[in-house]
Amino acid sequence: MTTRVAKEEIAILMPSRLTHYFTDDHETMPENDEPSLFERLGAGFARLRIWLAARRANEEAVNELSRLSDHELADIGLVRSDLLRVNDAHFAATYNAERTAAGANGLAASHAHG
Repeated sequence: MTTRVAKEEIAILMPSRLTHYFTDDHETMPENDEPSLFERLGAGFARLRIWLAARRANEEAVNELSRLSDHELADIGLVRSDLLRVNDAHFAATYNAERTAAGANGLAASHAHG
């Protein structure tokens, strides 16, 4: 036996549960804040594209540095074995901090003599 129930009857019987499905008012409808599968896939591909571009740029930088002579590397404060770690964030931070400190010390020493 199939019984049809009018939406007004359902709204009366269960006022707090389903009434938002029977109105055209979008303010009372529950919102789905979770991104769809396609949005998640698109975001994943965008992150992958960014990662690949960064990796390609890092490889190009290492290749460019490896074409330099040992003397040219020494001029910028690197040795050939450093090239494997150039893209390491910790190495870069330590290297930059040491260069900044050495530059400040050299600047202070040059002002003391001059």
